[in-house]
Amino acid sequence: LVLVKTHAKMTDHHRQEADDDVPTKAVNEGSNDNRNDTNDNDAGADDENDDNSIASVDSNDSTLQSIQFQSVRDDNGLERGISFVWPSDPRARRITLSTLLEPDDLAPLFAGAQWAGTRVWHAAIHGMYYMERQYSKDATKGASLLELGCGLGVPGMVWHMLGGDAVLSDQESIMSQLHDNLKSNFADTTSTGRPTCSIAVAADDSPVGDNDPHKVVVDGGSRPSRISALPLSWSREGVHHLLTSSGYPNGFDYVLNCDCVYEPLYGKSHRQLVDVIDELLCINPRCTVISSVERRRADGIDSFVEHMKSRDHVGSVEKVLHDDKLKLEIYVTKGIK
Repeated sequence: LVLVKTHAKMTDHHRQEADDDVPTKAVNEGSNDNRNDTNDNDAGADDENDDNSIASVDSNDSTLQSIQFQSVRDDNGLERGISFVWPSDPRARRITLSTLLEPDDLAPLFAGAQWAGTRVWHAAIHGMYYMERQYSKDATKGASLLELGCGLGVPGMVWHMLGGDAVLSDQESIMSQLHDNLKSNFADTTSTGRPTCSIAVAADDSPVGDNDPHKVVVDGGSRPSRISALPLSWSREGVHHLLTSSGYPNGFDYVLNCDCVYEPLYGKSHRQLVDVIDELLCINPRCTVISSVERRRADGIDSFVEHMKSRDHVGSVEKVLHDDKLKLEIYVTKGIK
């Protein structure tokens, strides 16, 4: 069985056959009064007591309901994409994202890492809400954000909608999907090459920018904020390649990773993620790294955090959010200034 261009969503039958350790639910699949589909019998009720599953969006989750997620389906009731409206978007745009994989990006049905890249996970939404609460003023000044392991890239897109520069990064196999989604939703601001200059924090730790939420200061003038998508191999060498190709040689103001740590699905790749974070902090010690994760059985998160604390260029790792009900944690990592 393979995932093809037709539909990247797992059916309930496939979910029952999948390994119990693979998380089976994401924002895309939750019930919502505004959803377009009416025939999708989700596995939510069966998973309510499963400590290893991801809580779905439902009418009791006011945070996620406010985003107005909708599942976009074809005449057969199969998902082709999702759409959402971010509550604080100044233009109140409805963003529509394809969740289909291209024929050249075929993957085994249970290649969970690739399937996960077509979902929007709770950790991503709540991670972005945290970013907005804490750093939205920086976004309006054009602060730069790198999203690691972005999948569909919703948090990075929201950052850009708030006025910031965003670079979405993930494995090469989902780049075509990312590029298509950016072009269809941000045609005027999607960057296909290097921006005019990089954005860096000023001496007082505030990002360089003006008061226009859609402009970034460039050599005394201004330009629209930009968004782009680039592949990133999780390695120190990969970091330098991305910085060169994206036009941010001095690093980013913010780095966000959401639900990138789960050993049953991703193995020990969080070790490479830590190397990437450490290298980014070495290049720009004033960078702030936000890691939003969901706790599951044998997830490897504690090992990830301890490993990060031991890195040469990490000054501090602070848990800033712990939500027992949603099983979410958010960590803020800073460099050595």
